[in-house]
Amino acid sequence: MTQITKQTTTGITKEETIGFMIPTNLINTAAVEKVQRYLPELDEKTKAFDRQNSQATLSLMTLTMLGGQSPYRMMRQVMSEAEKRKLALAEAQVSYAKLLKRLEELEPSDDPIDQAEYRQSRVSLSTLESKINGSFKDIATLIDAYNNIKAANNIEDWDEVAFEKEEKKHHVRRCFDLVYRNLTTSGSASSSSIEYCQQFGVHPQICIVEVSKYINSVTERINKGEVLHSNDLEEFLDAMGDKYAPGVDKTAERLFGKADFTNYDYMYKTVTK
Repeated sequence: MTQITKQTTTGITKEETIGFMIPTNLINTAAVEKVQRYLPELDEKTKAFDRQNSQATLSLMTLTMLGGQSPYRMMRQVMSEAEKRKLALAEAQVSYAKLLKRLEELEPSDDPIDQAEYRQSRVSLSTLESKINGSFKDIATLIDAYNNIKAANNIEDWDEVAFEKEEKKHHVRRCFDLVYRNLTTSGSASSSSIEYCQQFGVHPQICIVEVSKYINSVTERINKGEVLHSNDLEEFLDAMGDKYAPGVDKTAERLFGKADFTNYDYMYKTVTK
């Protein structure tokens, strides 16, 4: 479909390229020659961009967006992203089958409109094949990320019960994360961050003090020439999650009369009994 072929019909030379057949006197021949020379390479390299995001973007941004670096949250995001692509593949197979059937119907026809539609369908089929391939590559990337997360966190198997047990630490960690962002951007904690702290048993002023101490220590280290990695911040947040997670139980006792208020009978269990 990317090759340009010439054919003479009733004395008029026509050019066919990327699914188009038009008289040469309506197009710029220099442009056609340039397309003929370079379009095959563009078509080939386009295969590298048959999906919305790169592997780096999908793994480092999509999986951590809003949920931070919580392993269980990241694995849940993996499943969410994989589900989207699975549904897209289910829809794509229907479109693909329809295009194949339409091509079979149009190919024998000598009608110029049918011929034009046939060329259009061939281009659409090629594009759809590329998108399908991209979805499979995305799902494979997500599976790799899922397996790597499990290995890095020594998780052999897990279920909804295991996920719920980690939620307390995740939300407490997130409180400190949001307050850190507030203090480094505006110098004060936002009302939403303060409310978040209260919801998960972290006294807002304690959170502000802890984060302020960390910010000051980081500033001193940077001034001394130390080049810090963002892992330093993540380790601080991990420490805060471990230190203040027990406060969630006290909040639950105040609200519901018991610390363990989640009901395991409603959860999907494959590992935890």
